[in-house]
Amino acid sequence: MRRLIVNADDLGSGSERDRGIIQSFSDGIVSSASLLANGPSFASAAAAARQIDLPLGVHLNLSEGVPLCGPIAGLTTDGGEFPGKTGLRRYLVGKEVDPAPLYRELAAQIEKVLTAGLIPDHLDTHQHFSLFPVATTLLIDLARKYTIPALRLPVPVEPALDDPAGELGADLALYRRLAPAFAAQIRGSGLATPDGLLGMPLLNWLNQETLLATLRSLPEGTWELMVHPGYPDNTSPFSGAARHTELLALTASVSAVTLQRCGITPISFRELTCGF
Repeated sequence: MRRLIVNADDLGSGSERDRGIIQSFSDGIVSSASLLANGPSFASAAAAARQIDLPLGVHLNLSEGVPLCGPIAGLTTDGGEFPGKTGLRRYLVGKEVDPAPLYRELAAQIEKVLTAGLIPDHLDTHQHFSLFPVATTLLIDLARKYTIPALRLPVPVEPALDDPAGELGADLALYRRLAPAFAAQIRGSGLATPDGLLGMPLLNWLNQETLLATLRSLPEGTWELMVHPGYPDNTSPFSGAARHTELLALTASVSAVTLQRCGITPISFRELTCGF
């Protein structure tokens, strides 16, 4: 049996990204999305998701934009903004991380999604910060508090030998180093997860060729494929040309045909947790 969640990250990061994600769900193989509660287009994205009953989770974020609860000592910049990927990672490996303000901020992000009339079916994290031990514990506690039954399992499925060079390769090496301890803690929590995550090495490289190759080589089991479709938007760092390439691949008829021919059942986290 092969089951696949195709999850589009960063819903709420901008109108053009949102438009592409909605189209990839309505006309393509995307079956799920993750919503940024502090994203600039949160309100319109939440309304669009409600209208089409888009299955979604909360894309918890501690690296981009402005916190909902105000500055966090040691983490946010002098201007009160999150510090970016590198700044967040430096903070999370510090010796004196106070989890209380992080918990308040992440809880506020979940509550904003709930207040918008949406019922999230999973939690995941921007830049996979959940892999850091202090954040893993927070993620489990929040999932239990808000009765959210599933989490992303950011354990790369693709072999390490195929990892690209450069910054993405360094990121993947970090993820692979942190993933075993994370997976053991999550699986011991009783929360539901897929068996692993596809698409991490394909960031900015997912196109028709790589998408079809991924689908055709899908192992047996239940997996998540992380994607980032959208339309280009020069005003947003989330919306480069690679987003449109993904959109075209995810909405191409050959992608849906390949899913069917490979015996892959498309699901969302809702089906993953049915009866949980």
